[in-house]
Amino acid sequence: MSIPKRLLVIVAAAVLPTAALSHVTVSPKTSSPGEWEKYEIRVPNEKAVPTTSLEVRFPAGLRVMSFEDKPGWTIEPIRDAAKAITGGRWTGQLGPERFTEFGVIAVNPKQAGDLTWTAVQTYADGTVVNWSGAKGSKAPAPHVTIK
Repeated sequence: MSIPKRLLVIVAAAVLPTAALSHVTVSPKTSSPGEWEKYEIRVPNEKAVPTTSLEVRFPAGLRVMSFEDKPGWTIEPIRDAAKAITGGRWTGQLGPERFTEFGVIAVNPKQAGDLTWTAVQTYADGTVVNWSGAKGSKAPAPHVTIK
């Protein structure tokens, strides 16, 4: 391997983990069918202005039971016609170079599969980032595997 190729591999290895951490994510990444789980939605601020809101749509089959309080933030549950929680809208202020996590307690679907969460992050300057892309895209949706 020539020196430039080695340098490229080293630079890519150093940058890719950082880039992967800069997206809205959900953890844990895996859980069991039918289990109660506390999920953490991690939100980074990638701009020089505050994040002012995050709206998350929960995967079909996930039964969200409650939201964790977050000082300085308000949460508005989003419900369907049957009053089931299908999402949440957090509003507050998240400064530049900061991140926060929002917790939810949920019951997993009884069958194994991939749960796709979508999120819309809004900044004080009006910029909106839609975290609903495919894995590997510029704005990927968070995923959890039920197995």
